[in-house]
Amino acid sequence: MEPQHLSFSVPGTALAAATARRQLVAAIRNWGFPADSDALAAVELMAGELLSNAVQHAGPGAITLTTRCDSNVLRLEVSDSSRALPRPRLPSKDDEHGRGLFIVSALADRYDVEPTESGKRFWAEASLQAAPGPQAAAHIPLPRR
Repeated sequence: MEPQHLSFSVPGTALAAATARRQLVAAIRNWGFPADSDALAAVELMAGELLSNAVQHAGPGAITLTTRCDSNVLRLEVSDSSRALPRPRLPSKDDEHGRGLFIVSALADRYDVEPTESGKRFWAEASLQAAPGPQAAAHIPLPRR
């Protein structure tokens, strides 16, 4: 696969985040990746979780989605205007929210969150060759000090 790049900003709303996720998947398909791939489904899920977190925790400011694909590794970056870094906690079985970062940690090969001048950037990298198998496990990322 040839190196590819996509970057665009959307308003911090649930509707715009859903549209951004669909645009991302369409772009990856246009890059020649099979539409019925488990790996593409994993990337779509990660993008949805990262975008939803930005909408929920950063408010109405712009959210930027940047995607790079090179050598069958796809990197997602979601940047928002909130300087607050996530503090993962174990959700209770009845919580309706709080599982997004666990999902990303289970699907991504590597991930992190970084402060930026205007807020923060959460990134995740995943191989497009195969989706995680049954050995994939989520873990709690340690808070930064």
